[in-house]
Amino acid sequence: MHSVDINSKRYEVKKLGFPEVPLVKLDTLWLQVGGTLCNLQCRHCFISCGPQNHTHEMMSLKEVRERLLESKNLGVKDYYITGGEVFMNPEIFEILATILEFGPLDVLTNGTLITSEKAARLREIQNNSSHELQFRVSMESFEEKLNDQTRGDNSFSKAIKGISNLNSFGFSPILTVTRNWDEAKEAEMEENFKKFLRSLNISHPRVKILPGFLLGQLAINTRNYSDNEYVTEKCFENYDITNLQCSTSRMATKTGVYVCPILVDNDKAKMGDTIEETLRPFPLAHSACYTCRITGMTCKSE
Repeated sequence: MHSVDINSKRYEVKKLGFPEVPLVKLDTLWLQVGGTLCNLQCRHCFISCGPQNHTHEMMSLKEVRERLLESKNLGVKDYYITGGEVFMNPEIFEILATILEFGPLDVLTNGTLITSEKAARLREIQNNSSHELQFRVSMESFEEKLNDQTRGDNSFSKAIKGISNLNSFGFSPILTVTRNWDEAKEAEMEENFKKFLRSLNISHPRVKILPGFLLGQLAINTRNYSDNEYVTEKCFENYDITNLQCSTSRMATKTGVYVCPILVDNDKAKMGDTIEETLRPFPLAHSACYTCRITGMTCKSE
Protein backbone atom coordinates (compact mmCIF):
# COMPACT_ATOMS: atom_id res chain seq x y z
CA MET A 1 0.00 0.00 0.00
CA HIS A 2 1.22 3.49 -0.78
CA SER A 3 2.28 5.61 2.18
CA VAL A 4 0.87 9.13 2.04
CA ASP A 5 1.06 12.00 4.50
CA ILE A 6 -2.45 13.34 4.13
CA ASN A 7 -1.70 16.55 5.99
CA SER A 8 1.30 17.86 4.11
CA LYS A 9 1.52 15.97 0.80
CA ARG A 10 -1.90 16.26 -0.74
CA TYR A 11 -0.31 16.81 -4.16
CA GLU A 12 1.08 13.26 -3.90
CA VAL A 13 -2.41 11.96 -3.19
CA LYS A 14 -3.59 13.46 -6.45
CA LYS A 15 -0.54 12.16 -8.27
CA LEU A 16 -1.09 8.62 -7.02
CA GLY A 17 -4.72 8.76 -8.01
CA PHE A 18 -6.38 8.69 -4.60
CA PRO A 19 -9.72 10.50 -4.78
CA GLU A 20 -10.86 12.91 -2.12
CA VAL A 21 -14.26 12.65 -0.49
CA PRO A 22 -15.87 16.02 0.21
CA LEU A 23 -17.61 16.81 3.46
CA VAL A 24 -21.06 17.51 2.07
CA LYS A 25 -22.58 18.24 5.47
CA LEU A 26 -21.74 17.24 9.02
CA ASP A 27 -24.81 15.25 10.08
CA THR A 28 -23.20 12.77 12.47
CA LEU A 29 -20.62 12.97 15.22
CA TRP A 30 -19.00 9.86 16.65
CA LEU A 31 -17.37 10.04 20.08
CA GLN A 32 -14.84 7.46 21.29
CA VAL A 33 -16.16 7.57 24.84
CA GLY A 34 -14.60 4.22 25.77
CA GLY A 35 -11.18 4.91 24.29
CA THR A 36 -9.48 1.66 23.32
CA LEU A 37 -10.12 0.04 26.72
CA CYS A 38 -12.39 -3.01 26.64
CA ASN A 39 -13.23 -5.87 28.97
CA LEU A 40 -13.01 -8.23 25.96
CA GLN A 41 -10.13 -8.86 23.58
CA CYS A 42 -11.73 -9.98 20.32
CA ARG A 43 -9.68 -11.74 17.66
CA HIS A 44 -11.06 -9.52 14.90
CA CYS A 45 -11.01 -6.07 16.55
CA PHE A 46 -9.71 -3.56 14.00
CA ILE A 47 -8.20 -1.32 16.70
CA SER A 48 -7.09 -4.18 19.01
CA CYS A 49 -9.11 -2.99 22.01
CA GLY A 50 -8.51 -4.77 25.30
CA PRO A 51 -8.06 -4.36 29.06
CA GLN A 52 -4.54 -2.95 28.64
CA ASN A 53 -4.88 -0.90 25.46
CA HIS A 54 -4.38 2.78 26.34
CA THR A 55 -3.74 4.02 22.80
CA HIS A 56 -6.80 6.22 23.24
CA GLU A 57 -7.94 7.00 26.76
CA MET A 58 -11.61 7.38 27.70
CA MET A 59 -13.25 10.73 27.13
CA SER A 60 -14.39 12.61 30.22
CA LEU A 61 -17.82 14.20 30.60
CA LYS A 62 -16.18 17.62 30.29
CA GLU A 63 -14.48 16.65 27.02
CA VAL A 64 -17.68 15.19 25.62
CA ARG A 65 -19.63 18.34 26.47
CA GLU A 66 -17.02 20.50 24.75
CA ARG A 67 -17.40 18.47 21.54
CA LEU A 68 -21.19 18.62 21.81
CA LEU A 69 -21.23 22.40 22.11
CA GLU A 70 -18.98 22.69 19.08
CA SER A 71 -21.08 20.19 17.13
CA LYS A 72 -24.31 22.08 17.83
CA ASN A 73 -22.94 25.18 16.12
CA LEU A 74 -21.94 23.04 13.11
CA GLY A 75 -25.39 21.52 12.56
CA VAL A 76 -24.80 17.94 13.75
CA LYS A 77 -28.07 16.00 13.91
CA ASP A 78 -27.24 12.68 15.57
CA TYR A 79 -24.59 11.03 17.72
CA TYR A 80 -22.87 7.67 18.14
CA ILE A 81 -20.58 6.56 20.94
CA THR A 82 -18.12 3.71 20.81
CA GLY A 83 -14.89 2.41 22.31
CA GLY A 84 -13.45 0.12 23.47
CA GLU A 85 -16.35 -0.67 25.72
CA VAL A 86 -18.32 2.43 26.66
CA PHE A 87 -19.71 0.93 29.88
CA MET A 88 -16.19 0.86 31.33
CA ASN A 89 -16.30 4.66 31.44
CA PRO A 90 -17.13 5.67 35.04
CA GLU A 91 -19.10 8.71 33.79
CA ILE A 92 -21.10 6.80 31.19
CA PHE A 93 -24.58 7.59 32.54
CA GLU A 94 -23.85 11.29 32.84
CA ILE A 95 -22.38 11.23 29.33
CA LEU A 96 -25.45 9.54 27.87
CA ALA A 97 -27.82 12.01 29.51
CA THR A 98 -25.73 14.95 28.29
CA ILE A 99 -25.55 13.76 24.67
CA LEU A 100 -29.32 13.24 24.64
CA GLU A 101 -29.72 16.95 25.36
CA PHE A 102 -28.31 17.55 21.87
CA GLY A 103 -29.83 14.80 19.73
CA PRO A 104 -30.60 11.09 19.24
CA LEU A 105 -27.88 8.68 20.32
CA ASP A 106 -26.74 5.21 19.28
CA VAL A 107 -24.58 3.33 21.80
CA LEU A 108 -22.20 0.66 20.52
CA THR A 109 -21.44 -1.94 23.20
CA ASN A 110 -20.60 -5.61 23.65
CA GLY A 111 -23.47 -5.80 26.13
CA THR A 112 -21.61 -7.89 28.69
CA LEU A 113 -21.58 -5.19 31.38
CA ILE A 114 -25.26 -4.24 31.18
CA THR A 115 -26.84 -5.50 34.39
CA SER A 116 -30.53 -5.17 35.27
CA GLU A 117 -29.67 -2.21 37.52
CA LYS A 118 -27.82 -0.45 34.70
CA ALA A 119 -30.66 -1.13 32.26
CA ALA A 120 -33.10 0.43 34.74
CA ARG A 121 -30.95 3.54 34.90
CA LEU A 122 -30.78 3.65 31.11
CA ARG A 123 -34.57 3.57 30.98
CA GLU A 124 -34.70 6.48 33.41
CA ILE A 125 -32.31 8.46 31.21
CA GLN A 126 -34.43 7.72 28.14
CA ASN A 127 -37.64 8.71 29.92
CA ASN A 128 -36.11 12.09 30.72
CA SER A 129 -35.19 12.84 27.11
CA SER A 130 -37.18 13.69 24.00
CA HIS A 131 -34.42 12.14 21.84
CA GLU A 132 -34.12 8.41 21.17
CA LEU A 133 -31.53 6.28 22.94
CA GLN A 134 -30.66 3.17 20.94
CA PHE A 135 -28.23 0.29 21.55
CA ARG A 136 -26.17 -1.88 19.24
CA VAL A 137 -24.83 -5.04 20.86
CA SER A 138 -22.00 -6.86 19.10
CA MET A 139 -21.77 -10.64 18.82
CA GLU A 140 -20.17 -13.00 16.32
CA SER A 141 -22.50 -15.98 16.21
CA PHE A 142 -25.83 -17.30 17.45
CA GLU A 143 -23.85 -20.36 18.57
CA GLU A 144 -22.03 -20.03 21.88
CA LYS A 145 -18.90 -21.96 20.89
CA LEU A 146 -18.31 -20.00 17.69
CA ASN A 147 -18.99 -16.66 19.37
CA ASP A 148 -16.65 -17.33 22.29
CA GLN A 149 -13.85 -18.47 19.97
CA THR A 150 -13.69 -14.87 18.70
CA ARG A 151 -14.83 -12.82 21.69
CA GLY A 152 -13.61 -14.87 24.65
CA ASP A 153 -14.97 -17.36 27.17
CA ASN A 154 -18.45 -16.61 28.55
CA SER A 155 -18.89 -13.57 26.29
CA PHE A 156 -21.92 -15.22 24.65
CA SER A 157 -23.86 -15.80 27.87
CA LYS A 158 -22.96 -12.34 29.21
CA ALA A 159 -24.04 -10.62 25.99
CA ILE A 160 -27.34 -12.50 26.01
CA LYS A 161 -27.94 -11.36 29.57
CA GLY A 162 -27.19 -7.78 28.57
CA ILE A 163 -29.59 -7.97 25.62
CA SER A 164 -32.29 -9.46 27.85
CA ASN A 165 -31.78 -6.75 30.46
CA LEU A 166 -32.15 -4.03 27.83
CA ASN A 167 -35.26 -5.73 26.47
CA SER A 168 -36.80 -5.96 29.95
CA PHE A 169 -36.63 -2.18 30.21
CA GLY A 170 -38.16 -1.45 26.84
CA PHE A 171 -35.10 -1.26 24.59
CA SER A 172 -34.88 -3.31 21.39
CA PRO A 173 -31.13 -3.56 20.71
CA ILE A 174 -29.71 -4.00 17.24
CA LEU A 175 -27.38 -6.99 16.90
CA THR A 176 -24.09 -6.07 15.22
CA VAL A 177 -22.17 -8.88 13.53
CA THR A 178 -18.93 -8.93 11.54
CA ARG A 179 -19.36 -10.96 8.35
CA ASN A 180 -17.38 -14.22 8.47
CA TRP A 181 -19.34 -16.12 5.81
CA ASP A 182 -19.65 -16.12 2.04
CA GLU A 183 -21.77 -13.21 0.79
CA ALA A 184 -24.04 -15.69 -1.00
CA LYS A 185 -25.30 -16.68 2.45
CA GLU A 186 -26.02 -13.10 3.54
CA ALA A 187 -29.84 -13.31 3.54
CA GLU A 188 -29.79 -16.72 5.23
CA MET A 189 -27.41 -15.57 7.97
CA GLU A 190 -29.33 -12.37 8.60
CA GLU A 191 -32.53 -14.35 9.06
CA ASN A 192 -30.75 -16.79 11.39
CA PHE A 193 -29.62 -13.90 13.58
CA LYS A 194 -33.15 -12.48 13.60
CA LYS A 195 -34.48 -15.87 14.70
CA PHE A 196 -31.89 -15.82 17.46
CA LEU A 197 -33.14 -12.41 18.62
CA ARG A 198 -36.73 -13.62 18.53
CA SER A 199 -35.71 -16.50 20.78
CA LEU A 200 -34.64 -13.82 23.28
CA ASN A 201 -38.11 -12.25 23.02
CA ILE A 202 -36.93 -9.28 20.98
CA SER A 203 -40.15 -8.26 19.23
CA HIS A 204 -38.47 -6.09 16.58
CA PRO A 205 -35.28 -7.99 15.62
CA ARG A 206 -32.71 -5.97 13.70
CA VAL A 207 -29.26 -7.00 12.52
CA LYS A 208 -26.37 -4.79 11.39
CA ILE A 209 -23.81 -6.77 9.35
CA LEU A 210 -20.37 -5.22 8.98
CA PRO A 211 -17.43 -6.29 6.80
CA GLY A 212 -14.13 -7.22 8.38
CA PHE A 213 -11.41 -4.58 8.17
CA LEU A 214 -7.91 -6.00 7.77
CA LEU A 215 -6.51 -3.93 10.60
CA GLY A 216 -5.52 -4.59 14.20
CA GLN A 217 -6.25 -8.08 15.47
CA LEU A 218 -7.98 -9.21 12.29
CA ALA A 219 -4.86 -8.42 10.27
CA ILE A 220 -2.71 -10.25 12.82
CA ASN A 221 -4.95 -13.33 12.82
CA THR A 222 -5.68 -13.45 9.07
CA ARG A 223 -3.81 -11.18 6.65
CA ASN A 224 -2.99 -7.57 5.83
CA TYR A 225 -4.40 -5.66 2.90
CA SER A 226 -2.63 -6.49 -0.36
CA ASP A 227 -0.88 -3.89 -2.53
CA ASN A 228 -3.82 -4.00 -4.93
CA GLU A 229 -6.47 -3.19 -2.35
CA TYR A 230 -6.76 0.57 -2.45
CA VAL A 231 -9.14 3.16 -3.85
CA THR A 232 -8.60 4.92 -7.19
CA GLU A 233 -10.68 7.41 -9.18
CA LYS A 234 -11.88 4.49 -11.32
CA CYS A 235 -13.72 3.08 -8.29
CA PHE A 236 -16.14 6.00 -8.50
CA GLU A 237 -16.92 6.03 -12.21
CA ASN A 238 -20.38 4.58 -11.51
CA TYR A 239 -20.62 5.26 -7.79
CA ASP A 240 -21.37 8.50 -5.99
CA ILE A 241 -18.42 9.17 -3.69
CA THR A 242 -20.70 11.05 -1.28
CA ASN A 243 -22.36 7.73 -0.41
CA LEU A 244 -19.35 7.10 1.84
CA GLN A 245 -20.02 7.94 5.47
CA CYS A 246 -17.00 10.24 5.71
CA SER A 247 -18.90 12.72 3.54
CA THR A 248 -21.30 13.38 6.44
CA SER A 249 -19.51 12.45 9.69
CA ARG A 250 -16.42 12.79 11.86
CA MET A 251 -15.01 10.92 14.88
CA ALA A 252 -13.98 12.75 18.08
CA THR A 253 -11.51 11.19 20.52
CA LYS A 254 -9.76 12.42 23.63
CA THR A 255 -6.76 13.56 21.58
CA GLY A 256 -8.39 14.99 18.47
CA VAL A 257 -10.86 14.50 15.64
CA TYR A 258 -10.47 11.76 13.02
CA VAL A 259 -12.14 11.19 9.70
CA CYS A 260 -14.01 8.05 10.83
CA PRO A 261 -14.28 5.38 13.55
CA ILE A 262 -12.34 2.81 11.51
CA LEU A 263 -9.10 4.79 11.25
CA VAL A 264 -8.64 6.07 14.81
CA ASP A 265 -5.47 3.96 15.09
CA ASN A 266 -3.94 5.79 12.13
CA ASP A 267 -2.27 9.13 12.88
CA LYS A 268 -2.69 10.20 9.27
CA ALA A 269 -6.47 10.03 9.68
CA LYS A 270 -6.41 12.64 12.43
CA MET A 271 -7.73 15.78 10.75
CA GLY A 272 -7.47 18.29 13.57
CA ASP A 273 -7.79 19.12 17.25
CA THR A 274 -11.30 20.53 16.84
CA ILE A 275 -14.27 19.49 14.73
CA GLU A 276 -14.15 22.73 12.79
CA GLU A 277 -10.59 21.98 11.66
CA THR A 278 -11.87 18.82 9.93
CA LEU A 279 -14.43 20.53 7.67
CA ARG A 280 -12.54 19.74 4.49
CA PRO A 281 -12.16 16.91 1.95
CA PHE A 282 -10.30 13.76 2.95
CA PRO A 283 -8.06 11.69 0.62
CA LEU A 284 -9.02 8.00 0.54
CA ALA A 285 -5.43 6.84 0.83
CA HIS A 286 -5.92 3.96 3.28
CA SER A 287 -6.84 0.45 2.19
CA ALA A 288 -9.67 0.41 4.74
CA CYS A 289 -11.34 2.96 2.44
CA TYR A 290 -11.31 0.23 -0.20
CA THR A 291 -13.39 -2.00 2.08
CA CYS A 292 -15.94 0.78 2.57
CA ARG A 293 -16.17 1.34 -1.18
CA ILE A 294 -16.53 -2.26 -2.34
CA THR A 295 -18.99 -3.20 0.40
CA GLY A 296 -20.95 0.05 0.51
CA MET A 297 -20.48 -0.09 4.27
CA THR A 298 -21.58 2.54 6.74
CA CYS A 299 -20.95 2.38 10.47
CA LYS A 300 -24.33 4.01 11.13
CA SER A 301 -27.27 1.90 12.24
CA GLU A 302 -29.47 2.72 9.25
